Amino acid sequence: MDVPNLENQKSRLTSSEITSLWTQYIQDTMSVCISKYVLAKVKDPEVYSLFEFTLKLAEKHLYVLRDIFKAEKLDLSIGFTDKDVNLDAPPLFTDTFWLVYIHEMTMHGLAGYSISFSVSARKDIRDHYYQCNIDAMDLYNKSIEILISKGIYLSTISLLF
Repeated sequence: MDVPNLENQKSRLTSSEITSLWTQYIQDTMSVCISKYVLAKVKDPEVYSLFEFTLKLAEKHLYVLRDIFKAEKLDLSIGFTDKDVNLDAPPLFTDTFWLVYIHEMTMHGLAGYSISFSVSARKDIRDHYYQCNIDAMDLYNKSIEILISKGIYLSTISLLF
């Protein structure tokens, strides 16, 4: 019985991989909308810079995701678009809120990317989530440094004592 040479064949995406990729697509399209809104409203240059970085990451991830979906001949959701955000709306929150928000969202992103990585079999998908984890760790480091410099960050360990 001949065993197929799987090294030269790209396997189909698993249902877990498709689910993770689709979920990330929706989350990143939402991140683009939120980031654009925040960039239109915040005054603090450090928070502004952090959201510029966030927007670049989301757009980079979306570029990769669109390529994957196209290569796999899978339909792509519309996701969130510029029609879902009103950049002319008045500010909803303070700059401090947005700083804490992006820090908290980054922690959720790290958890999500780790799970997506661990349920992916294909190397290209694992490589994608590996890079997403690095990107999220970079964003986490930037956000926590700003929180600490502003005296806003409270370690959960310090709250215990």
